[in-house]
Amino acid sequence: MRIMNVKRAIIIFLVIGTLAVVAGCARWPEGPEPEPGETEYQLEITVEVAGIIDSSDGMYYIVMDADGNSATGPGYDILFWDDRFYYIKLEDGFFDFAQVQDDFESIFDGGNFSGDNIQVTIALSDIGDPNSIDINVVTTDSENNTYDYLDSYFTINTVLGSTVTREDSADDLENGGTDFDIVKVTAVVTTLY
Repeated sequence: MRIMNVKRAIIIFLVIGTLAVVAGCARWPEGPEPEPGETEYQLEITVEVAGIIDSSDGMYYIVMDADGNSATGPGYDILFWDDRFYYIKLEDGFFDFAQVQDDFESIFDGGNFSGDNIQVTIALSDIGDPNSIDINVVTTDSENNTYDYLDSYFTINTVLGSTVTREDSADDLENGGTDFDIVKVTAVVTTLY
């Protein structure tokens, strides 16, 4: 009889343990959200142009390379962007987000623009929680012919409080006018929410 009670107790503990594991996995699945108690970080990028943001006559791209290799960052020509790159695009007053390898763009609600500034905020988990990010900003016409871009992309480490500001050469574009002439880009790593 004592053996039956021990077996029954073992079975009950196994059932309770199994339920706890299953309930824990269902409640906190591994995914893009941080585990309870973890701090999630975000990247805020501000782009300033010489004129006024005009997304009806062209496009503004913020392209990010999150592979951790600062030697392979995004250049000025959209056709040569690597499949691993992510971008946020402002066109016709709306922001879109995509990874270059994807066949679709999704609506991005973390951006706004006013006057000569564009500001976007993206959770680092949306781009794979990298240790560093290579960033470039490119302006184009509606056919993706480049107007302007940063002289060279820059890298920011994803440590809380990291800040990088890059100024672009003045009057370095041939077409598009001042509305597409990039002046300065600032990136800051902060906490989400």
